Amino acid sequence: MAVSCGGKYQVRTFPSGAKVYLKDIQTQERRLIGNSPVEIDEESRLGNVFFLEFEKPNYNSKEVMIKVNEGESLTVQARLDPLTTAEAKGELAKNEPKKNDDQKPQGQPPQDDKKKPDDMEDLKLRVALLENTVGFYKDAMFSPRFKGGPERYDRETTESVIGILFKSQQAVARRDYTQATELLDKAIRMDEYSSNAWMLKGSVSFLKNDLPSARVAWEKTLKIDPFNKVAYRYLNEVYKKLGVSPMPEPGPDVRTPSSVKEIDKRLKLNNSLRR
Repeated sequence: MAVSCGGKYQVRTFPSGAKVYLKDIQTQERRLIGNSPVEIDEESRLGNVFFLEFEKPNYNSKEVMIKVNEGESLTVQARLDPLTTAEAKGELAKNEPKKNDDQKPQGQPPQDDKKKPDDMEDLKLRVALLENTVGFYKDAMFSPRFKGGPERYDRETTESVIGILFKSQQAVARRDYTQATELLDKAIRMDEYSSNAWMLKGSVSFLKNDLPSARVAWEKTLKIDPFNKVAYRYLNEVYKKLGVSPMPEPGPDVRTPSSVKEIDKRLKLNNSLRR
């Protein structure tokens, strides 16, 4: 029996000292891991996807989705934004004991329980759409474009794109696809080679039922990241809905992936038909 080495997840926050929670996507239960920086060992019970939540007094909390690749070690970084004065006052008021708790009518389910089905639907939507987009954290750390250390301008641009993608993920979770599209267009203008931005733009277009735009976005994703199996699968689904013959099942990794050859062939065919 083959034995694989378990991966480790190095978790850091800026500033450090934030509480790091591991959240179960099925039960919504949270488990405190410790204060950042922390290290999490790969466990089978984590499943294919899990969430990390970060909390620190006087800072906005943040949530990050992690896609598990067996045996892979990963560094996750999260930058926490300080609360504004108004937000700090609101947080203080929220944490104060409520005086009228005893006057609540009996027998009514808590509001949180009423919202739970909707919250679970949002969570399922995020997992389905964003299973591959969390890779932008890895790209920021290990992109070959930054070999030897990123230049300051590139580093600042990457951090800005990461922030925009995170905001677009939040917009998708709220089903605010208009804002998500605007944010993604901004990210692409900043870095047109961000496969994660194109990947997420395809997902948003698909949710808006704009299949031609989803096709363009996912074809662009595969041109940038030819071995992206998730984009390959999603693009084939769009091809089927558009009545276009699907691409062949991807074979073994080769120097020129089949996805690149197929997309080029289809683009040439479309161009010839327009003439």
